[in-house]
Amino acid sequence: MRLSQTVFSRLSRAIIAGDFEPGSRVSEPTLSTMLGVSRAPIREALIELELRGLVEFDPTGHTRIPELTPRDIEEIHTVRLMIDPVAAGLAAERGKPKDFAVLEANIVATKSAKTLADVSRLDAEFHDRIVRAAGNRRLLLCWNSLRDQFALWLTQMQLRQEAVTHHVKQDTVDSHRKLLDMIRSGDAKKASEEGRRHVAGWIKLMPRGRK
Repeated sequence: MRLSQTVFSRLSRAIIAGDFEPGSRVSEPTLSTMLGVSRAPIREALIELELRGLVEFDPTGHTRIPELTPRDIEEIHTVRLMIDPVAAGLAAERGKPKDFAVLEANIVATKSAKTLADVSRLDAEFHDRIVRAAGNRRLLLCWNSLRDQFALWLTQMQLRQEAVTHHVKQDTVDSHRKLLDMIRSGDAKKASEEGRRHVAGWIKLMPRGRK
């Protein structure tokens, strides 16, 4: 793996986990020191991160961690409402035992997660596995273009949920169990409906207003 890809992976995980404050500025020299690498792979990684929506370059050329606005959150939610039901329905039709085993293992791992960041990471992986089980290459391309922004969205939404309910982990396990059961049933229509309900449930935590 190229060094820039290693740097990209480390930074993307850290940004999604919330290790960097939303809206904060990050600089190549600081990141170079922090990661112990030269500035060249940092620069390459930042370009890739910008393409994935995980950093922003402001008009002065500085790099900042994006702060999702209410409109950003609404847009990602809207796209998920299109992708998740289709993926769940196709996974019910095309999913294989090995796909279900991986999803089951993910739920077990979520039960044992120690931090909210781990719950968010496993949650994103769960949905990634459903899209892959759907067996539709173009759906996967659409998902891959959104995946990192979705993971960032999910982290921020689960922080909101935890502040309200204080049991995000159990809610995640329960909702994923229900979705997996529907997919395993082989009933594409019911699985698709459950996929839509799963995403639509976030509406109560959506911030008001647009930016």
